[in-house]
Amino acid sequence: MVVNTAPLKAIREWPTPTNALEVRSFHGLASFYRRFIKDFSCIASPLTELVKKHVKFEWKEKQENAFNELKEKLIKAPCLALPNFDKSFEIECDASGIGIEAVLMQEKQPIMLFSEKLNGAQLNYPTYDKELHALVRALKVWQHYLWPKEFVIYTDHESLKRLKGQTKLNNRHAKWVEFIETFPYVIHYKKGKDNVVVNALSRRYALFSSLSAKVLGFKHMIELYNVEKSEFYDVYAQCLEGKNVQDYIVFDGILFRKGKLCVPKCSIRELLVKEAHGGGLMGYFGEFKTYSMLCEHFYWLKMRKDVNKVCKQCFKCKEAKSKTQPHGLYTPLDVPNEPWVDISRNFVLGLPKTRRHHDSIFVVVDRFSKMTHFIPCNKTDDATNIANLFFREVVRLHGIPKTLAIHSTTHCSPFEVVYGFNPLTPLDLSPLPPNMFTSDVASSRAEYIKTLHKEIKEMIEKKNQKLVTCKNQGRKELIFKPGDWVWVHLRKERFPDQRKLKLQQRRDDPFQVLERINNNAYKLDLRGKYNVSSTFNVADLTLFDVGNEDIDLRTNPSQEMGE
Repeated sequence: MVVNTAPLKAIREWPTPTNALEVRSFHGLASFYRRFIKDFSCIASPLTELVKKHVKFEWKEKQENAFNELKEKLIKAPCLALPNFDKSFEIECDASGIGIEAVLMQEKQPIMLFSEKLNGAQLNYPTYDKELHALVRALKVWQHYLWPKEFVIYTDHESLKRLKGQTKLNNRHAKWVEFIETFPYVIHYKKGKDNVVVNALSRRYALFSSLSAKVLGFKHMIELYNVEKSEFYDVYAQCLEGKNVQDYIVFDGILFRKGKLCVPKCSIRELLVKEAHGGGLMGYFGEFKTYSMLCEHFYWLKMRKDVNKVCKQCFKCKEAKSKTQPHGLYTPLDVPNEPWVDISRNFVLGLPKTRRHHDSIFVVVDRFSKMTHFIPCNKTDDATNIANLFFREVVRLHGIPKTLAIHSTTHCSPFEVVYGFNPLTPLDLSPLPPNMFTSDVASSRAEYIKTLHKEIKEMIEKKNQKLVTCKNQGRKELIFKPGDWVWVHLRKERFPDQRKLKLQQRRDDPFQVLERINNNAYKLDLRGKYNVSSTFNVADLTLFDVGNEDIDLRTNPSQEMGE
């Protein structure tokens, strides 16, 4: 990348500014090309002072020198190379009394320049802090280049090469060091002008050094290459004999494939997978992202399968990534034979109060004709009041039904709660004597009603069958037995306190199944943990399988041979 040479004549003949507006115009042009000019901020510092508010315009020798030097730099700007992501990057950074500067390079060829003027309290920093600040700013600007691959930092401040060995840090240094340690870097001390930039340490050596320091017994992994059952046994032996094996190379006793460290079958595999999944700065990512991050640096056969096993058994993921499951088949209720013999009831709560101080609605639906009664009531009404409303508004008009849908909490109807039994119809109490006198019109009407009811029942059953087929698409039947342990999905509407925050767990530790009410409802032993009904739909339940499946990543081939 080079600057456009067309406006060189205009830059060379640019007149000396006579006011702040002309200085601002030239400064804006020069700032546009600042990434091509080394130490731009330090050179332009005298001009930067003139464009500030409430500063008197005074053109002196230092402003004239900065103006002429910037014109010379713009005319003779260096040529920058394009980055090659297959090679290691190098950074040279330095600090002066008024500014900081840094150069991003590859093989001594500059790729990008950075400079910044120090302001305020930064001007009072000691030399060590200015040098460290220059490094931090350079890493923040070029972090998208530097994070994926190891790079080398060159500094002319000798104290920075002991950055990793410091034990006592003040708040400012601790914050900077914490950020710097997120990068895979190596620091080299550059002594004055006599020292030239050396080649970056290879990616293999940096990776090996890092693992040797962090993983206990890492060097013993070399012995596992020589085990006959090892998947790398033949390749490793050929590489040691000096044979050229495609994509493989041995470096310092460690086998690499295309720059990736080959890990034999041992406990280090599980350690690496867990670290890539939920260790350090990882966020318990999914299987694909964990695998992508792991295979960037390591290699072994069936790595994707091992990652799948670890992610599948992760307790944290089970808790935090829960959702309702397509468990349980849709099962419609039996269709009644005639109107008002089978009804269902429900309540609409939390409504604004009416003039008669009602804040809820008692809804009664005939399951055959779908006729509905909306009865105003209060949220504080008990079972006795609801039973009285039912007799006054429903039984008075339609008689007593034969079946009542029971309440999900009490498992019985309000009538049964009050009187201890479900009501019987007058026909059940005393059978009517046979009537010897009949009417043809009444008989015809009765026959028509029977036929109509039969047709309606057939239509409802046919509709239910279509609904079952539609609803059960993508669903599966899941049966739990008493004694099984299950996860419970915490719904927002049922567990509001446990789902207040976005990052709170969505599933709670396993509970034991006490009773199977039907294929879609189970009673659990909540152990007094929640003040809710212990009956749960099967869609909110998942079999507790963490730890049931063996993760075969720890097996040591040498131990298998010994056995």
